[in-house]
Amino acid sequence: MPKSIKKTISDISLEEAHGGSGSRQVIFNNQEIQSKNFEAVTKGYLNQGINYAIHKHDDIDEIFVVLKGFGKVRYFYPEGVEEFDYKSDDFFYNVANIEHEIESLSEETSEFYFIRFRSN
Repeated sequence: MPKSIKKTISDISLEEAHGGSGSRQVIFNNQEIQSKNFEAVTKGYLNQGINYAIHKHDDIDEIFVVLKGFGKVRYFYPEGVEEFDYKSDDFFYNVANIEHEIESLSEETSEFYFIRFRSN
């Protein structure tokens, strides 16, 4: 039987995300939580004027919650670009295999929670 896990954000080390365009803390990953569809939960940080570089998650859907800051989220579909503003308390759903980027326009560091799970 799996055991429950407790973590504290301040105890989790910070690492580069998306080639150093931002940073993150990996809170839970699929090696710790053995679930068929679970991939990861991370907390992301993005400084003013910086983007999480254009990327996609192969076969991974993603939900993210904006904790702090504001900026733009862009999705690059074959038929064109869709752009949304983001601000604190917004939720987004990123479909698997779609290129996207997040750009911080806030003077403070933008912060997010990302929840990733397998799409198939």
